[in-house]
Amino acid sequence: MDAISVRSIATVAVMQAGIVLAALFCSPLASVVALAIGLLAFVRYVSVAFFASTMGQCTHRWSRYLATSAWSLGFVALLVALVAVTIKDKEVLPWAIAAAFAGPFGLSVLAFGTGLGALAADRAGGSKL
Repeated sequence: MDAISVRSIATVAVMQAGIVLAALFCSPLASVVALAIGLLAFVRYVSVAFFASTMGQCTHRWSRYLATSAWSLGFVALLVALVAVTIKDKEVLPWAIAAAFAGPFGLSVLAFGTGLGALAADRAGGSKL
């Protein structure tokens, strides 16, 4: 995996840890649910990074199938877990949803910040658009 993947995975891990800690202030059950959903979401993001690394020309076909299967199964497991939380205890559902969407939100913020940083560096370097 390259540095971008590692940085993205670290961003998702930090976001998940923050949600679990915030849920702990609500209730222990909310924290456990956020941790479980967060772990599923984190594994899904690791499998997405693995899938992205198999998109090169010199990768084996089986590694691409394995990566696609891992991402698909992670996505299905996350959906099943969210449905189970919805059925069992709707009070902790917001924490489960927050843990599920922490990755897309965190990566969007990371991409936005990286883009703004690149624009600012380009601007400071005297480049004309």
